[in-house]
Amino acid sequence: MSDQEVQSPNQMTQMKPYLIAAGVLIVILVVAFLWPDSEPEQPLTSAPIAVIPALPVVDELAAADEPENMPSEPEVFEGTPEIKSLEIEAGQNVEPLPDLVVVEPLDESDAAVKNAVITIAASPLVGKYLTNEGLLQKFVINVNSIANHEMSPNHSLIAAPEEEFRVYQQADSEWIDAASFKRYNTYVDALESMSTDDLIRLMDTYRGILESKFAEIAPPNSSFDTTLLQAINELLDTPIVPLPIEVYSDSVMFKFKDEQLEALSGPQKQLIRTGPENTRRIKDILRDLQDALQE
Repeated sequence: MSDQEVQSPNQMTQMKPYLIAAGVLIVILVVAFLWPDSEPEQPLTSAPIAVIPALPVVDELAAADEPENMPSEPEVFEGTPEIKSLEIEAGQNVEPLPDLVVVEPLDESDAAVKNAVITIAASPLVGKYLTNEGLLQKFVINVNSIANHEMSPNHSLIAAPEEEFRVYQQADSEWIDAASFKRYNTYVDALESMSTDDLIRLMDTYRGILESKFAEIAPPNSSFDTTLLQAINELLDTPIVPLPIEVYSDSVMFKFKDEQLEALSGPQKQLIRTGPENTRRIKDILRDLQDALQE
């Protein structure tokens, strides 16, 4: 069998599965923002209201009828009550006043967000793959796009693989080379290096910010929670396609020869192009997070 690589620059740039890897990473990171708060909000308590006694009402007509020479009662000045000092007996335990806790504002800078993601990852590749600009904004854009069956190539969160996409020719047909799938093994390894619990805690930290950014781009009355679940389900509905996978070139980009595969949404087709094994692993990650969310 003779394999022939096709390396047309236009074709190489049109079929990059790293776009879906970016989308998957976003969905995974955002899921934990839906996790409920661990403690309920404390009710507000109001200070007691001082009750001021009503002043007596003076009847001016009755006062005018009183004899002028009638002696009036002397005014009594009660003065300020004595303030007694607090005496503490020997051996009495006095609880100290609680320390004042100063809550610092959440650092939502790209450097802080990226560092937070790197901290919970066991793989150093997470820091290598993540971009350095607009992380939270790109999270929201990609989730919204995937939920709407679309891709966001101009808002990718991760760097593209260094290796090029490859196909080989056999029996007058073109097939995706297995080497193209292997380019994404380390990406999925990086995703698997972050535990579900750590992702949930991290995402809950930035939940308010993501909801605010979502409100800026979403239609009125849209729910961030609902959109996120739609994005997860969109990826989970991707079929596992056995090898080999036949494609063809229309001089601009590669397309699936199977019309049913080509009719899938952009995010689903990109996920298929990462290979059946990586697709299976990514879907396992999403299911774990979905289960944790629904507990």
